Amino acid sequence: MSKKVLFIAPRFHTNQFFLTKNLLKKKIAVAFLSIYQGGSENHKYLKPIFSKPSILVNWFIKNKKDAKIPKNRYFLRKYHLSSFRQCKRIYNEFNPDIVIIRNLRLLISIQHLIIGLILRKKIFIYSLNNYRQNIGFSRKLVANTLKLFGVKHYTPVFGDVSKPVMPNTYYIPMVMDKLVVKESILSKIYNPGIQIATVGKMVERKKLRELVESLIRIKFFDNRENKLIIISECIGEKHEQYLDTIPKKENQIIFHLNIKHEIVFKLYESSDLFILPSFNEPAGTSLVEALASGLAVVCSDTNGTKGYIDEGINGHVFKSTEDFYDLDMVLSKIMDKNLLINYGMESLRIIEENHSIDKFYDLVINNGY
Repeated sequence: MSKKVLFIAPRFHTNQFFLTKNLLKKKIAVAFLSIYQGGSENHKYLKPIFSKPSILVNWFIKNKKDAKIPKNRYFLRKYHLSSFRQCKRIYNEFNPDIVIIRNLRLLISIQHLIIGLILRKKIFIYSLNNYRQNIGFSRKLVANTLKLFGVKHYTPVFGDVSKPVMPNTYYIPMVMDKLVVKESILSKIYNPGIQIATVGKMVERKKLRELVESLIRIKFFDNRENKLIIISECIGEKHEQYLDTIPKKENQIIFHLNIKHEIVFKLYESSDLFILPSFNEPAGTSLVEALASGLAVVCSDTNGTKGYIDEGINGHVFKSTEDFYDLDMVLSKIMDKNLLINYGMESLRIIEENHSIDKFYDLVINNGY
C-alpha cells in the first residue's frame, strides 16, 4: 500500500506545487489542509482541503466588532484552529502516515502536531529557517524537544556555510521540474534585445521600483528592444498605491497582474534574465522556477534561495544596500546575450542535478536518515 502524506499550511503556496505533483507521480497519496486561498495558487494536480474553523474560532470572530476580521489573512494565520469534526474525518478517512507542518508559530500547526503525536504519525516540520545559522538557547531547546518526540525539521534554505547546522534539521532543496529544453535556451540568441522578468507583490519590501530605477540608471531602456516583465499580485488600495510609484516605460515595462501560475512559466520561457530584488526574502520560489526555465538569475544577499546561485556560473548575488549601487554594477556587467544564455544553460543543469524529488523521497518518505 502506498504511503499517505498530509500537509498542513496556511495556504497552498507555489513552493508546494512541484513537490506535491511529483509525490503524486510516485503514487504517494497526498492531502493538503490549508486555511485560505492565495492569488497565485495552481490546483492542477491537487486541490487543497480548506480548514473549517473550530467553535472557539467562530465564537472569537463573532465577538469581534471589526467586520474585516473574517477576511484578514494575518488573523486567520495566527488564530485559526480546525474543527474537531473535520480533524476526526481527515485522520480517520485519509489516515496519513506522514504529517508535514509548515511551521510551529501558528495555532493550527500546534493543533495538528499534538494530534499527530497522539496518533503516532511520522511528523516533519517544514520551515524557511536557515539550515546553517546561529541560534539561541530557546530555539535549541525547541529543536531538541521535538527530536525527543521523533519530530524532524527540514528546510530548503541552506544559509551561511560558515555557521553551524541547526539541531535536528535536514537540508532538502526545493523540488522543481525542468520546464524547458536546452534547445529553447540556445534559440534565444535570435531574439532581439534582452528581456528581464521579475516577480513580487506590489509592496515596498519587494523593491520593484528600485529595480526599475536601477535599470534606468544603467541605460537598459535606451535599447528599444529591451523589455522588463513585472509579474505581480496587485489586490487592493495599498498595492495599487505602490504600483503608481513605479516608473513607466511604454512598451518596455510590461505589467502582468494577478495572472495564473501556468502563464508565469510562459513569461519566464521567453525571458533571458530573472531578477529578484526583494530584501529579506526567506526563500523566493520564483527564483527556482526561473532556474527551471533556463534563465540567468540575480538576487539580493538577503534572499534565502541565494544558495541556488553559483556566483559567476549561472548568475550573481548583489549586496543589499539602500542605494542599490551593487545591483547597478552587477547588471552593467552581464547585459550580454551570449553570457545570459550560458548562465541559463547552467541554471538548467543545477535543476537537473539538485532539485529532483529523489532526495525528498529518500529522506522524508522512505525516512532514510
